[in-house]
Amino acid sequence: MKKIKFVIISTFMSIFITAIFAFAAEVKNTFPLAPRVPVNATPAATQTKQSLIPSVANATPAATPTQIQQSLPIVPTSIDNYSYNPLGKPDPFRPFIVVDVAVKQQTVKKTEASMFPLQRAETEKYRVVGIAGDKDHRVAICEDAAKKFYPLFKGTHIGLYNGKVIEIMADRVIVEEYETKKAKRVILKLRKN
Repeated sequence: MKKIKFVIISTFMSIFITAIFAFAAEVKNTFPLAPRVPVNATPAATQTKQSLIPSVANATPAATPTQIQQSLPIVPTSIDNYSYNPLGKPDPFRPFIVVDVAVKQQTVKKTEASMFPLQRAETEKYRVVGIAGDKDHRVAICEDAAKKFYPLFKGTHIGLYNGKVIEIMADRVIVEEYETKKAKRVILKLRKN
């Protein structure tokens, strides 16, 4: 209950403070202030400040705010028609990283390289270097040509042809690929050095 009261009171306080500032801004715009002259100002400094705003400086002390506003110069407002010129500017929608296109030697068809490292090379290019776990939960570690290691779990995608790890055995990993509509099984055996 105390939290609800605190929230309600803080909301009313913020509304009240916002209303005060809005009223002060409205009053400031309605009644512009006369230029302030420093107390220790020389007559020359006072004269230059008065010459900068002659209409306000020459106004009589009994002038009303509407008379002061009428004596101020009217500044014409200009409507800007902005148009964007992209010449010489970078394209904000272009990606920062450009991925090279992999060309397969078997076919002429070009495929885009995946952003996932396990899907950038053919499945046969990976070496299985370790398998750990029991028969319910096994993890295999594979190595690519650049000597980087990746974990393989059941269901991990690997290879260029939408390959998927379907089973991890004690000495091999079975991957199912779909190069054509027919599924192809690739067996990656554990390499012992």
